[in-house]
Amino acid sequence: MKHPLLCTIISILFVNAMAQDDAVTKIAVLGCHNQGSPAPAIPYFADKLQPDYSIWIGDNVYADTETDPQHIQRQLEVLENKDGYKKLRDNSKYMVTWDDHDYGLNDAGKDYVFKEESKQIHRKFWRLENEIPSERDGIYYAKLEKQPNGKVIQFIMLDGRFNRDDPGPEADALGENQWKFLESELKKPADLRFILCGYQVLLNKPTRWEAWIKLGKSRERLFDLIKSTGAQNIVFVTGDQHYVEVLHSPSNVDYKTFEIMAAGINKNEVPGIATNRSMKADKTIHSAPIIEVHWTADPYIHFKNYDVEKDRVNSDFRFKLSEIGWK
Repeated sequence: MKHPLLCTIISILFVNAMAQDDAVTKIAVLGCHNQGSPAPAIPYFADKLQPDYSIWIGDNVYADTETDPQHIQRQLEVLENKDGYKKLRDNSKYMVTWDDHDYGLNDAGKDYVFKEESKQIHRKFWRLENEIPSERDGIYYAKLEKQPNGKVIQFIMLDGRFNRDDPGPEADALGENQWKFLESELKKPADLRFILCGYQVLLNKPTRWEAWIKLGKSRERLFDLIKSTGAQNIVFVTGDQHYVEVLHSPSNVDYKTFEIMAAGINKNEVPGIATNRSMKADKTIHSAPIIEVHWTADPYIHFKNYDVEKDRVNSDFRFKLSEIGWK
């Protein structure tokens, strides 16, 4: 005869195990958004894909100006009034960084004349006053997000503009304060880490686009910092180019690293050459890229890029967390 209490305990454990196996965290990736053109990807995310988190990876609007910082504010207000924006904002948690065009000027770095004004506009519009102190030298911040199954995802939003030197052999990407911030964040416990930056980290040969490979020893310093802190389970999420791809690097740290580059929710262009590309570049013009973290017994990431106009997955790529340091 089965003991009723034992049966109840076994049933609870089975249900909990099934719940963990079925747990999925969904993360939308948005960027390179032309505010003057239709952006059906935004309501597609809000209404159909319904992510838990929305990453705004940079060039969230195109607001270049050398004369009027309020021009940046006005372009962000155009975004705010786009179909689906407020619903997505209210129903998912936003994680935000910027790139040159929403910072304020093409390819701009630490010498941009309105960088302080742009920072304050960014803090207010994206509701980040509590995350980013007004006196901080940039818009970098981080969040630890506990998932329903108890796992913790860390989002680290890097600012690759405010303190960035002009490209060259001695160039620095972040500035010393941000390097110290990053070190402290990488030492915090987390089950999975997403490091966000407006331009690519793992691109291993210079192209006509901006990338860490053009910024002196910054890329090497980043990898050394990851190794020295022992941080595991890192995935880079970047933007800048107007297409979607996945890059990999097997040897920069003690485990394979992947980079999801997803930008251009209503823009596209001819893909550049990347010798370490894992997923064929996808230049769908109305893209809705989404990262799914499947918390199974052998957890994995399934990255999908939806063609919004055709309402289908146009490209996808999977990798196990065991490939990026999961134990």
